[in-house]
Amino acid sequence: MEGEFERSKETPLHDTSENLQQMAEDTKRKKSEPFTINIQLDFMQVLLFIAALLTRTWQLGSPKSVVFDELHFAKYVSLYMKKIFFFDVHPPLGKLILAFIGSYTAFEGHLGFERIGAEYPSDFPLKELRLIPAVCGSLVVPLVYQIAVELGFSRWSALLAGAFILLDNSLLVQSRFILMEGMLLFFMCLSLLSYLKFRSLGHRSFSLQWYFWLSLTGVSFTCTLSVKYVGLFTAVLILYLILRDYWKLLSDFTKADLCLVNHMLVRTVFLLLVPAVLYVYMFYIHLTILTKAGPHDNIMTSAFQASLEGGLAALTKGQPFHIVYGSQITLKHTYDPAPGHPCWLHSHTHPYPVRYKDGRGSSHQQQVTCYTHKDVNNWWIVKHPDRESLKVEDPPEPVKNGDIIQLIHGLSGRALNSHDVAAPMSPQNQEVSCYIDYNVSMPAQSLWKVDILNNGVSGGEKWETINSQVRLIHINTTQALKISGRSLPEWGFNQLEVATDRVIQQDATVWNVEEHRYTKTKDTVYEIGTGEMIPMQPTYLSFWQKFSELQYKMIMMGQDKEMEHKYSSSPLDWPFMKKNVAYWLSDTSNAQIHLVGNVVVWFAGTISILIYSGLLVFYLLRRRRDCFDLTQDDWSNFLFVFDIIVIGYLIHYIPHFLTDKTLFLHHYLPCVIFKVLALAAVLNHADIWLSQVRFGSVALNNIIIVLIAAAMWVFQELCVVTYGNENLSPEQVEKLTWMESWDFLLHR
Repeated sequence: MEGEFERSKETPLHDTSENLQQMAEDTKRKKSEPFTINIQLDFMQVLLFIAALLTRTWQLGSPKSVVFDELHFAKYVSLYMKKIFFFDVHPPLGKLILAFIGSYTAFEGHLGFERIGAEYPSDFPLKELRLIPAVCGSLVVPLVYQIAVELGFSRWSALLAGAFILLDNSLLVQSRFILMEGMLLFFMCLSLLSYLKFRSLGHRSFSLQWYFWLSLTGVSFTCTLSVKYVGLFTAVLILYLILRDYWKLLSDFTKADLCLVNHMLVRTVFLLLVPAVLYVYMFYIHLTILTKAGPHDNIMTSAFQASLEGGLAALTKGQPFHIVYGSQITLKHTYDPAPGHPCWLHSHTHPYPVRYKDGRGSSHQQQVTCYTHKDVNNWWIVKHPDRESLKVEDPPEPVKNGDIIQLIHGLSGRALNSHDVAAPMSPQNQEVSCYIDYNVSMPAQSLWKVDILNNGVSGGEKWETINSQVRLIHINTTQALKISGRSLPEWGFNQLEVATDRVIQQDATVWNVEEHRYTKTKDTVYEIGTGEMIPMQPTYLSFWQKFSELQYKMIMMGQDKEMEHKYSSSPLDWPFMKKNVAYWLSDTSNAQIHLVGNVVVWFAGTISILIYSGLLVFYLLRRRRDCFDLTQDDWSNFLFVFDIIVIGYLIHYIPHFLTDKTLFLHHYLPCVIFKVLALAAVLNHADIWLSQVRFGSVALNNIIIVLIAAAMWVFQELCVVTYGNENLSPEQVEKLTWMESWDFLLHR
């Protein structure tokens, strides 16, 4: 027995020696092998993506007519192809992607439709342009599935999340056409997933994977807000989560101070500096392409317009550079009171009414307004107050900053005037008129000081055409010429009111000379435009000047007041989808497309947001009573999921209550992603309790199957107004109107 025992001890030693030798050989072999990458595929995730791609690309070319906002985005692609400047209140990334596809298909940009439902021309790359939003919308499905997995949900809960996104009719409709939401939701979900991946690598800080997911987080949320400005809400959510994580990191005493500084610097670079550079670069590409004048030029300032090829640049070519005594000019308001509606200082021979409706009296002087169209009555002549001559001297005498001038209306020959009389629509301000001598005790007060706000191109004190921004200060009252933004009644032809204001430092008092000519003949002042033309330097704006102006205009235009629309809706209507939106109606049948969501998805998601919020309140109250229903790890995970889903939902939903814009159901679609995740979170949380009950998990899985089956049935029922491929009878339309507030269409 002893000998056997000795032999048994020797055997492991022999085996260990062989094993060590084998391990050494394996290591040597691995070192000689090329680099390898191991890829794992989730079968369910792949299946969901394939199903999403099929549903979103099926009959992609139908209808072959303009659907809803394709009216705008198809035109934008056309203008990109022609390099014609256009204005949109949203950043350019989504439109640039579509334009890239358009250029790849050799589309030349010829379009001629003006209404929803118009037929696309035969050479328009309809399927190719619709394919990009469709693919992006398809990727949202597996991304939501993977987000649920990264949040620690069970595979059944993740399957429910992915399936509900797949089966929601509103997300499907918004992804099938040349619209922005497909790309917006893709980048939004990608940024959330990237953040979760980055967070899960906290134990491998500063590794290559850690850097990759951090940088992808910054890039993807930048792309989100660069498609539409509502993507800013996603950026706010991500930055909030990052800051919260870093705040917790500060309490980790195992981290050295230098390590914490490095964490802050890296996050600052990849989540602030890189996104800022990327955002600006997109506008650089946008403005580099759009170099020609177009229909949206008048939204921009005179300098911006004159920097584009054609348009105002052609109109002002060769005009004098410096304003001199005797110059004929038009004065444009620099900052539009109503964005997109520029106006010029204007007068006509009609006087103010003797009395207004409120009983106040006027000066009965000649009206001065701001007119939103180019007109011969917009011309004024700059006169030296000590001279009678209205022509340019030889050599010309430039008008400088601080000089006193008179402005003579070109056609009526009357001087721009102001006096202590209340303005017609703004009685707190002073009336502006052209002086009519009624031989009464109201003398002319027509002297104005030129206050130049910038140095212009030449860098001096001279008043320059287009480039100089000026204020005209009334000498007698020290008030500035301004536009109030209010419309005059019919007696003023509904033109905009001009007045003076004691508050000089405001945007409403800034003007610039747009068109300019010299009066060098002995003809009377009534013959506008007969003067000699003296060459002017071409107008040039740097990228930063164009970028800053465009940003300002986009922000101001994005704050347009609410307008009535048949299918507009309030944020209160969205959670339970009280209103639909008609996207398209066939000219020859009752085939139609509507933005309407899957009621199972929307109702269950909204209720889940409320349930998960209620659970938080319940657990907080219980913990206050020292009743700890969840372990510390489960509680921390519960709070983290709450921050991602409920706070994310509120960040994307609440701001819409604070805007005056016209809102539609599609503004709510980012919230649909969060409330579907909320449903998955509620069911996953229920599994914590049901798993303790016999057959509890099986019952929960059955509930998930029933919910998916119900969503599939609703999806199928609404497909007729999702694809618009069936001529509906009045009975079918009535049958589909599940809510009284829904509004489907019928040809009479």
